[in-house]
Formats: sequence, structure tokens, C-alpha cells
Amino acid sequence: MQFSNKQVTFRFYRQELRLALSQSLFSSFDVDVGSRLLLKTIAQEVKLTEVHTALDVGCGVGTLALALAKAMPHARVTAQDRDALAVAFTQLNAQKNQATNVAALGGLAFTGIHGRFDLIVSNLPGKAGEPVLRHLLAQMGARLSQTGRAAVVVVQPLAPFVAQTLAQQGSELLFQEVGKGHTVFHFRGPEAATETAESETAETLKPYLRTKSPFGAGKDALTISTIYNLPEFDTLGHHTALTLSSLKGQLLEGNIFIWNPGQGHLPIYVQRQAGTRLSSLTLGGRDALSLAISRANLLAQGIEATRLHLQHAAHILQANGRRYDWLIVYPDVDPGMPWEQLLLPALAERLKENGRLLITTRSAFAFRMLAGKPAALRLVSDRKKQGFRALLYQRG
Repeated sequence: MQFSNKQVTFRFYRQELRLALSQSLFSSFDVDVGSRLLLKTIAQEVKLTEVHTALDVGCGVGTLALALAKAMPHARVTAQDRDALAVAFTQLNAQKNQATNVAALGGLAFTGIHGRFDLIVSNLPGKAGEPVLRHLLAQMGARLSQTGRAAVVVVQPLAPFVAQTLAQQGSELLFQEVGKGHTVFHFRGPEAATETAESETAETLKPYLRTKSPFGAGKDALTISTIYNLPEFDTLGHHTALTLSSLKGQLLEGNIFIWNPGQGHLPIYVQRQAGTRLSSLTLGGRDALSLAISRANLLAQGIEATRLHLQHAAHILQANGRRYDWLIVYPDVDPGMPWEQLLLPALAERLKENGRLLITTRSAFAFRMLAGKPAALRLVSDRKKQGFRALLYQRG
């Protein structure tokens, strides 16, 4: 599948890189100014011949990781991103550039990653929220080798916060450069810093937690944890409200798959409505953070861990090919991807006979999708609300 909208070339350390970019990811038309500034300072300040292990946190399409890998063929470079599509692009670009010393992993920052690094880099996400940024900076300091350094770039409005945070955490500031719109910091963590138990846990959600949110799931009034970086932290969106109303009166049972579970409102509703009729609940999506908070909220509501499965995938067609009794989907609307033609035929193949598919999306997207309905699906209901449309199909 072709998610790339543009190919660009970029030079670093006398090496030319060819990068595929995506309109669905950060920096979709060129290598961004912040990454260029960060790499320039690394070339000036870091002895790359002495770097044997490097980590790119929040790798995007792999710009930083691949630049370092090509400049340091002797080093092992790890790239990580919570967005599975970003991981897929990093892997694709590594192949394009024959960077065999790069390993790209999906997940929240530092989860599943062990050991220490001579160099940790990151183009820090400006919208992550201060608690998350504070956590990232602390973990970087804790994961450095004895002589290692972290090098990060941040948009200018957040530079004072980063400087203050590094000072409060006891980090040693090695270098700083202010550019047009961005600031770069090179630092080393406190000598006593050690890896924490939290950093080893795949469900490290504490720095992401934002508030507790009331939520009505059928006849139950519940309170769930919500996080930064995802919508619906205090109020249900129109698309979720429409989905829940479309499921009222439906017999939810068997093996159920939900794509893009958000903060977990919909999965909890499905779990409550299905009750003992639920055989398994699979959550899928690009965003590891959404999957993690949804899983945590479901476990807090008492679902058995053996009935709950996660699929972190770049797109829905990459998810597990098994068949389900129910598919409940909030489609990703990626620019340039003909999802309107692809979704219904592909999802029809994932349904058991008489299984049901509920797709909630923007009305314009739904209108285009209706033109290509496969013969295997029968439209059961069609509901609209505030610019969204919920289409319920049955197979057979």
C-alpha cells in the first residue's frame, strides 16, 4: 500500500539519504527545520566514531535515526515511535537507504527497550504536555551510558520549560543552540540516575494521565482514566456518541474487534453490553498510547486479561486476518489513500457469516464509500449526527 506522498533527499555527514514522507505523519513535505538544526549540532559537538549505540525517541519517518545510522555504520541504532505507521515508514526508509544497522520498534517511549545508549536523540513533540516531556527528559538521562549524551530539539515556546526541567532534574547541560523557531539542548543525566521499574513496563501510563472522566456505559455510571494527547478526555465526541447509539439494541457477542478505541469508552461499553456473551475483545490501531489506556481502563473494569488482545498496526488491513462476529471501526482517513474503495471489501472478508460491521466516519467519507458496497454486505442501518455517519452492515 502506498502511503507516501513525496520523496526527498537529505545530506548528513557526507551521506545522502532518500526519504519517503507521508501526509499522515509529521513533516510531510520536507525534512523539518528542527531536525536539521539538531543534526547540525550533533555533527559539530559529538564524536560519532565513539558512539556505538544510539536511540531515536519518536522517530517519525526515521530522519534522525537513519542520518545517524548512515554516518555511523559501526553503531547500532534503535528507533521507536508510538505510531505504527511511523515505524513502518522508518523500516521502509531504512531499506531504501540500505541502513541495516537500524531497528525500528513500536510502543510508548522506552517501553521494551533495555540497556544504555551513547547517544539519545529526539525531536520532542510540542503537544505532548509538560508531564510527558518531563518524563521523557528524565528517562533520557537515566538511559545514557557513562560518557553518553542526549540531544533534543524543541519549538521555541517550550525551550524555557525544557531548560528549567533539566536543571531541576540535575542534568548537566553540555551544549545549547538557539535557532529560528527551535532550540537544541545537549545534556547528560545525573550520575546516580538508574533505569526505573516503570521504564521497563509496557503500560507506563502515569506521566500521560490527565484526569478521571465520568462515563455512562449502558445502565452503569463509570469513571475512567483519560490521558493527554487524545481527544475525549472529558466529553464524548459526536462520533463516539453516534456509535454508542447505533449499538443500542444490538446483540453484541462472540469475537469482537474495535479499530481506534480512543480513551476506552467504546470498548468498555461493548464489554458491558456483551457480558458473558463476549468470547474475546481485540483492540487495534496505529497509536500505542490509545491501545494502552483502553487496555488499562478495561482491566480496571474487570475484563479478564485472557480475553483482551491488542494489535498495534500501521493500518487496519495489516491487523490480524482472523474472522470476527463484530467489527467496529473508526477509519483512518489518510490523505491520498483510497480507503473508500478498500475498506468495505477487505472488512467483509474479516466477518463471519451473519457477522456485523459498524463504521462511523465523516459523512462525506461515508457517502463516497457507499458507492462501492461489496455484494457480501447488506446495509442494516444508517444514522447521522453532527457531520458524522454510522453505517451498520451484516454479512450474508
